[in-house]
Amino acid sequence: MDEQQIAILLEAASRFPRPQGVKLSYGTAGFRADASILSSTVFRVGILAALRSLKTQAVIGLMITASHNQVSDNGVKVADPSGGMLTQEWEPFADSLANAIDAEDLVRLIIEFVKKENIQFGVKSAEILLGRDTRPSGESLLEAAKQGINSIVGAVATDVGVVTTPQLHWMVRSRNKGMQASEAAYFEQLSNSFGCLMDLKPKETTANVMDDKLTVDGANGVGGEKLEELKNFLKEIVIDIRNSGKKGGVLNEGVGADYVQKEKVVPHGFGPNDVGMRLAI
Repeated sequence: MDEQQIAILLEAASRFPRPQGVKLSYGTAGFRADASILSSTVFRVGILAALRSLKTQAVIGLMITASHNQVSDNGVKVADPSGGMLTQEWEPFADSLANAIDAEDLVRLIIEFVKKENIQFGVKSAEILLGRDTRPSGESLLEAAKQGINSIVGAVATDVGVVTTPQLHWMVRSRNKGMQASEAAYFEQLSNSFGCLMDLKPKETTANVMDDKLTVDGANGVGGEKLEELKNFLKEIVIDIRNSGKKGGVLNEGVGADYVQKEKVVPHGFGPNDVGMRLAI
């Protein structure tokens, strides 16, 4: 790393001080916490994603989401070139970055890691696909991620908008395989695969009638929003989406898989008349 790169990192990192008394750990779900204390962490994960792209010489993904958590929470995770999770070998580095005391400590850690991993600058540009869910905090955290990425010379952040986590992982994998990585291509591939699966079902008889209706709890989040689009591609099944977020409702409040699992009750929008229906949560 040259002096110019170090100076850029120091200046950028000074704008995102680490919150006092907070220690985060990167796990399967990435980093998760109350959104109000995550800007510094997301900025630093942006740096990590850019370094990962330089190391692998491939497109990397960065997703801002907290899945089933309450709406006031948020999180950030990295998708590797294969479309899988960030390699576990880099998780300790993620922890170190997130918990670095100040800008100087952060840059020292980066310099040491870059040397250890033999990450080359200026050989090839880095590209990171950025996605987020529908949480109100997503936009500001996305900006923090962009600034982290942009603090690495030659790194480019590509915002793919509001997407589900599986969509972002699929887009990363597709880009690295030289395939079309648009949302429309995702829906088309998923619906075609589902159609092939449905072709394998046994022929219906009077004693064996297939139920082609499925009701889904969208948890007032991005999943319900995207399923509204996906169902237009599916010809073999009729999908009824409740709690899609269209009629208001708070993300994961009284709805969603985590709520049902913990409270052992049906989600809002369902009642006695729905007993026996086929439901996906």
